[in-house]
Amino acid sequence: MAQNGAIQNNLSAQNSQNGLNNGQFGQYQASQTFNSQPIMYSGTPFMAMNSDSPGFTGNTSPTPCTPAGQNQGLNSDVISMLLQRLDSMDKKLSQLDIIQNGMSALTVRMDKMDHKINNFEKKLRDIEQSRSFDSSALEDINKKQNELESVLKSMRKAEKEQCDTETVLREEITDLKCRSMRDNLLFFKLPEEKEESCVQKVLDFIENDMKIENAKQEIKLHRAHRVGKYNNTKVRPIVAKFAYFPDRERVKMAAKALAGTPYGVGEQFPKEIVDTRKRLVPIMKKARDEGKEAFIKVDKLYINKQLYREGSENV
Repeated sequence: MAQNGAIQNNLSAQNSQNGLNNGQFGQYQASQTFNSQPIMYSGTPFMAMNSDSPGFTGNTSPTPCTPAGQNQGLNSDVISMLLQRLDSMDKKLSQLDIIQNGMSALTVRMDKMDHKINNFEKKLRDIEQSRSFDSSALEDINKKQNELESVLKSMRKAEKEQCDTETVLREEITDLKCRSMRDNLLFFKLPEEKEESCVQKVLDFIENDMKIENAKQEIKLHRAHRVGKYNNTKVRPIVAKFAYFPDRERVKMAAKALAGTPYGVGEQFPKEIVDTRKRLVPIMKKARDEGKEAFIKVDKLYINKQLYREGSENV
């Protein structure tokens, strides 16, 4: 190694300068040389030898009685020892360099790990804050949902009450309409003429076609008129309001005499009941064809004296 050669040259030069070619080099000169001047290796001060180093007796006085050949061998041993130590230190320094490089790489990795851990902690804090916000928002949502369900429940209850009230009101209105029409009868297919007197035409029809004697004198009508708008393609029915309900019932019962004629007499009902009766009439006719007793009273159908309910089998 270059440094080892330099050390040998320095030693030889020192020996020549000090005139120590005789047998006085010995342990004293080696001790002075290596104890007084440090050797620099790789920029690091190094004391080559000290009083405790092998090859030294610890005695600083020269030994003039030592032969020259023996001194030369001793110098070689010291140099070899130094070279071995230098090689060992070189190896150790190389190992230290490797360890230092490894530590540097480990430091870089640790820095990266710290950075990743910091980022992870930041994300974790963000997630915790987000979860906290979500939890608060969820509580608000649940609270609002409960309030909404309570409002909906109240609205459904109010709606049901409103529907029940409307049903009751419709039934009451229908009943009032029926009551206002209970004294009325409809006369169908009576010839329609211009400037006709519907009251007189109905009384003549009752007496002449329905065979009720003295109808013009005994039966009194409050009023009578055609129903609906004029249409020259069909004859509008006449509705007549009787002054007395018994007279109305008497004429109604006499309507059987009109069988086989184009004329007809019937009760007047509100539109709601008329629609219901239209649905019940075919069922009534079918029951009669089967030999059952069936009749319609207002908007109720009775078959064999039992009330028929739409959507269910007849008993």
